[in-house]
Amino acid sequence: MVGPESTVARSNGVVEAQLDEVRVVLNQDLAYLGLDEVGQRIWDLVESPRTVASLVETLMGEYEVTEAECTADVARYVDALAAHKLVRLS
Repeated sequence: MVGPESTVARSNGVVEAQLDEVRVVLNQDLAYLGLDEVGQRIWDLVESPRTVASLVETLMGEYEVTEAECTADVARYVDALAAHKLVRLS
């Protein structure tokens, strides 16, 4: 389970491509996700390892969202990225 102090970093070997307004990220096992605007922002932020708390803090400054909603959404999204082996958690 992802918590505020979990560190998120991109997995090695992930390929990405921009298709109109959607960015597609593909891992070495050919699992992929299409990222919307917020997903792309999270992806950009984890280019360097960051904690979930840091992601939430940054996103709250950029989007109108409550802390509870942002924390839940980021945790859910990071879980999905990890399930597709697109990020590593520590």
